[in-house]
Amino acid sequence: MTAMLSTRDLVAGYEARTVLDGLDLDLPADAFTVIVGPNACGKSTLLRTMARLLTPRRGAVLLDGTAIRDLPTREVARRLGVLPQSPLVPEGITVADLVGRGRQPYQRWWRQWSTEDGRAVEEALAMADVAGLADRPVDTLSGGQRQRVWIAMTLAQDTEALLLDEPTTFLDLAHQVEVLDLLHRLRAERGRTVVAVLHDLNQAARYADHLVAMRAGAVVAAGPPREILTADLVRDVFGLDCVVVPCPVTGAPLVVPARTQTSAVPAATPAPAGASVGDA
Repeated sequence: MTAMLSTRDLVAGYEARTVLDGLDLDLPADAFTVIVGPNACGKSTLLRTMARLLTPRRGAVLLDGTAIRDLPTREVARRLGVLPQSPLVPEGITVADLVGRGRQPYQRWWRQWSTEDGRAVEEALAMADVAGLADRPVDTLSGGQRQRVWIAMTLAQDTEALLLDEPTTFLDLAHQVEVLDLLHRLRAERGRTVVAVLHDLNQAARYADHLVAMRAGAVVAAGPPREILTADLVRDVFGLDCVVVPCPVTGAPLVVPARTQTSAVPAATPAPAGASVGDA
């Protein structure tokens, strides 16, 4: 496995709180990696640190073997496209203008908007299925439409790797599948490296070439889903009893939660004959 992104003895967190403590991880190039784990386990912190949005307290993030902190910002922006959680929308901006901001790493004072920029934006709008919204103000869109516009902006950046924090947030099931199918095609047909945080374990198992399971700021297991995703792992990471069976469509591991035991709900006591609701 050739690692494109790696962490070495990574320590990161917020103010006095340490989230990642001594994390070592290798993410393969030309693969779709999905990071899973319970809430507040460090998934987003890891993604933000790898994207150079959060400065580590100790250790390093390596991009093709070079410490990412030592690389010029413009070079990082040309190599890593990043979609964080809940990005802020500039007031009054249209969809086309926002997607066009994905081309900023290629701009210079002597090289402004080009034919190549226009082609990249049009292609990104089409891939994310938002071409029909190009002239709409972003702040008039639904949450799902906005999410697809942000994905289009990331695609317009035309980087060799994409880092996406919960890219299916706000999307209905059909659009979740469309977005994940798109990311899978980018990996399979264009050789992109894709790293995404997902909450849906079955979607992660279906689409990931490489799965990273985290708990309490540490990596519990990493590898192909068919090799590492077991009932024991789900119980260890999520505290959930389940069975893992092959998906009837893809053959990928399918997690079926065990039914939780609940106390019986007592039957309602029948009202005395002749009583009305107002008598209670």
